[in-house]
Amino acid sequence: MTPRLVLEGIYTPVITPFQGDGSIDFDALGDLVERLVAAGVHGLISGGSTGENYAETVDER
Repeated sequence: MTPRLVLEGIYTPVITPFQGDGSIDFDALGDLVERLVAAGVHGLISGGSTGENYAETVDER
């Protein structure tokens, strides 16, 4: 039997910041992740309930 993975702590969806030309703003994303971790978040959910996958290319996902 496979052991269960137990997640503990705070997990939050992360928005994807875009630049004016529609590309992902990786600098803003890095800043956001750093702020969330500094605030005590234990895990990040990418492509989750924030629903931005429709706007990303396959490579960006």
